[in-house]
Amino acid sequence: MPIINVTTWKSDDKEMKKKLLQELTKTTHEVTGAPLDKITVYIQEIERSEWAEAGITGDDSNFPIESRRKTYT
Repeated sequence: MPIINVTTWKSDDKEMKKKLLQELTKTTHEVTGAPLDKITVYIQEIERSEWAEAGITGDDSNFPIESRRKTYT
């Protein structure tokens, strides 16, 4: 049955994570018809310093801009 892995930056917001898990389970049930007890959803959290896009780590203050570049300069 469905197994959903959400990979995201680490967060201390337990309520947000709980809601995300519940909503993903609910939506998966509604779309697929899978029984609720057969749907597994888990969150895998990664420190910003261990996540990079375009070679720029998530903890870099310029991440929003630099991670969208297309070439190295």
